[in-house]
Amino acid sequence: MRLHRLRMTAFGPFAADTEIDFDALGADGLFLLHGQTGAGKTSVLDAVAFALFGRVPGSRQEGRRLHSDHADAQQVPEVELEATIGGRRMRIVRAPEYHRPKKRGTGTTKVQAKATMTWLDDSGPALTRLPEIGESITRLLGMSADQFFQVVLLPQGDFARFLRASSEDREALLERLFDTERFGGVEEWLKDRARQAEAALGEKAAAVERIAGQMAAVLDCEPPVEAEIDWAQGCLANARETVESAHRRLAAAQAELDGAQTTLANGNRLAELRRRGLEAQARLTQLDAGAADLEQARVAARAARAAAPIIPLADDHDAAASAAAAASRAYDSAAAGFADLPEGAALAGSDADLDAAIERWTGESARWEPLARRVEQRPTLLTDLRRLDAEVAAAQARSAELTGMLEAAPDRRQVAVTALGAASEARSDVQRLAADRERCEELVAAFVARQALDAELTQARTEVLAARESHTAAREHHLDLRERRIAGMAAELASTLTPGEPCMVCGSTEHPAPADAGEQTDVAKTAEAAAAAAEDRAAERRRRAETALATLEARRVHLEEEIGEESADVVRSRRQALDRELADARTRVASIPTLERAVNAIDAEIETWRTELGRLAASTSARAERRSTLRREIDDLDDEVAQATGGRIGVDERRAELAELCRRARALRDARADLHRAVRHRDDLAGRLELRLSEAGFSDVGALRDAAATPAQLDAWETMISRAAELRAGAQETMADADVAAALSTEPVDTGVLSEALAQAQRRQEAAAREHALAARTVTRLEELVAEFWSALDVLAPARERHARVQGLADLVAGRGQNARKMSLHSYVLASRLEEVLVAASVRLHQMSSGRYEFVHSDAAGPRGRRGGLGIEVHDEYTGAVRAATTLSGGETFFASLALALGLADVVSAESGGRVLDTIFIDEGFGSLDPEALDLVMGVLDELRSGGRVVGVVSHVDEMRARIPAQLHVVRGTNGSSVRMDGVVGVS
Repeated sequence: MRLHRLRMTAFGPFAADTEIDFDALGADGLFLLHGQTGAGKTSVLDAVAFALFGRVPGSRQEGRRLHSDHADAQQVPEVELEATIGGRRMRIVRAPEYHRPKKRGTGTTKVQAKATMTWLDDSGPALTRLPEIGESITRLLGMSADQFFQVVLLPQGDFARFLRASSEDREALLERLFDTERFGGVEEWLKDRARQAEAALGEKAAAVERIAGQMAAVLDCEPPVEAEIDWAQGCLANARETVESAHRRLAAAQAELDGAQTTLANGNRLAELRRRGLEAQARLTQLDAGAADLEQARVAARAARAAAPIIPLADDHDAAASAAAAASRAYDSAAAGFADLPEGAALAGSDADLDAAIERWTGESARWEPLARRVEQRPTLLTDLRRLDAEVAAAQARSAELTGMLEAAPDRRQVAVTALGAASEARSDVQRLAADRERCEELVAAFVARQALDAELTQARTEVLAARESHTAAREHHLDLRERRIAGMAAELASTLTPGEPCMVCGSTEHPAPADAGEQTDVAKTAEAAAAAAEDRAAERRRRAETALATLEARRVHLEEEIGEESADVVRSRRQALDRELADARTRVASIPTLERAVNAIDAEIETWRTELGRLAASTSARAERRSTLRREIDDLDDEVAQATGGRIGVDERRAELAELCRRARALRDARADLHRAVRHRDDLAGRLELRLSEAGFSDVGALRDAAATPAQLDAWETMISRAAELRAGAQETMADADVAAALSTEPVDTGVLSEALAQAQRRQEAAAREHALAARTVTRLEELVAEFWSALDVLAPARERHARVQGLADLVAGRGQNARKMSLHSYVLASRLEEVLVAASVRLHQMSSGRYEFVHSDAAGPRGRRGGLGIEVHDEYTGAVRAATTLSGGETFFASLALALGLADVVSAESGGRVLDTIFIDEGFGSLDPEALDLVMGVLDELRSGGRVVGVVSHVDEMRARIPAQLHVVRGTNGSSVRMDGVVGVS
């Protein structure tokens, strides 16, 4: 890496445009950067770091205030750096994040960081995305920002602290410089495997303990602390012996139970025979005692059977007597009802007289029929009269209502006309509000389009990055093939050279360095052409992707200009308010036809009401005339009825009176006929009943009914007679049985004692069976558990062995356990890197200390068990002693720090691909050196600038200004700092 030019604007202490020409400044390979304290020497280095990585070293990045306080707040802070990195020249322009005053109102607006990187060798399109620029810088440099800050901007104070630091602090710095992540990953991987092995071991040990606990639970005992297979097999043997003992006890209990069952069966048979004999004796005794009652039942049954056929005739006679009495009462009631009427009381009681009166009353009722029909119409006439009264009243009320509405109509019409005028004025509001709303809609669409465009931009940038990477890979492949083909051509020519013979290309007879074919130089021209075509295609894809990205970015700028300072939320709120106002105005405009119709409707109503009022006046006069006519008809009918009836009764009442006379006369006549028929039927049945009683031997109806019995009573008597005969026969048969007679002659047996003996034997047999079943289940379960126990023990031993092996290895790489040096794996790797650094640094230190000191790496463990491996000591050639680096003096410490920094730079550069660092800076520390030591250091610096390297020394020591002619002087001022180049050829 070589720096060419640096420009700073509003950056740190530099308010104005400040430019530094590193090509001129480093023409001799060594220049001095000096100035007053606080002038901005370190800010120059910060500007270089910021241009490359977008951040500055150390704690200065935390403040995030890179904008110069001396510059105007609106001034954009910017750093521009031209450099050659990895053989490619570029220009990087970066602006940090900062806050500027708002264009409107108070407060500030945050401006995002931005950057561009332009290839000055025309090797590719410019880069604008921060991640792309960072990736390109890191790839070309071959190191990260932290590594760059340590190996290019050599901070002497940091390395003095590094020299005296503990192993833990050194480890933190070395981890930033050297990638040991994969070794830390190995440590974590082994740690995870150890945890997994421990979990697996715990799971399998828990399985063994669980099975042992289950076996102990089956046996109702406590499990041993460490269960072994001998314990399990002993438990199983004891359980099997218990099963055999239980089986013997079960057989004895079963034999006892069988004997008790036989004894009880014999006792129950003898008891049953005695019971049957005793019951037969008791039954015969009972039958002999009830012989008189049985005979009485036989007599009652014979009398009931004789009375049964006559009872229905007696019932018919009783019913006929009741009917005759009822007919007599009905006749008396009909005669009394007929006599209650005035015209009925004066009439004779013969049937002929009644028939004549009925005929006379029927004729009189027929003569009243015409007048009755006219009387029936009177309610209709009254209804018509009341209807006319209601219609006249309704017409009068409607007339009053119409009069009131006609009086109120002018005011209603005026209200509608006023509303119509206001709605007409809303037409102009609709146009204005619609225009405002359309502008809001355009802004909202712009916000939505910007959001969608951002997503497209992200995709386009991704595609551009992919196209660039593809193009770069194709270009590198093409160049590689070309170089290999050219190398092959040179090697082919070199193979034809003969010592002393002229070269066919240059004609020289000397061939000091003929080309070597090496490996893989045989490249066909077609392969190179294919690679060139692939590069062209990749370049075209890259061009199309970058063109598309530029188009999208232009659209984004156009949208930003269209949106301006507007906020999406504010615009959406304003659009909602305009929607409400516009809807209200449109509603008012839309109501114009309705309001016009309302005015016209009011005018039409007024005309309609006036017409209806005239029509009501005419109809009311006609109804009044019809009402007078109906009133006269009703009065004439009432006069005619009064004249016909003498005013005593109405027509309907007289006709009803005549109908009632006819009805009661007919009822009296019919009741008399019914009475005569009922008396004749009663007397006929009385004669027949008397004859039947005499034939059956009953003195009267009372004796007949006393002898009568219900069918249920008769069945009960007959059942009792037949049941007694059956019981006597059965008892006599039982007493004739020889076994019963023998049982009655023996002593009774106590079956309760025999049953209790059987129950006890049954309980003993069941207990023995349960005991045997439990013992058998225990053996079965133990056999299963012992098999599981065997399996669990088989897998436990390998798990324990694996856990011990993996845990030991994890402890070893973590610096624990058998690791005597207490050094972890990644610390060991860092220690090897530190050892390389110390070897490289010892060369510098040996030169600067006139051969007295060399670095020594110490991998001893720290005190009190702390991890070691990163110790730094020095070997003193004068005394032959190896001592701690902290014992060096101030000047010696500077030697050691500078040597350590340079050694670290060499190692990191080598690890990053061997890239040459053409420009480095050494910051401070020279003030502690005497002239002789300073000469030695200057010798080292001269050696560093050999081969075209540029070394910048940052110092304010006067002696350095005398020794280094090319100087960059940083001058502090009230309006910010500035720079001046002294002792540089071509610069005044």
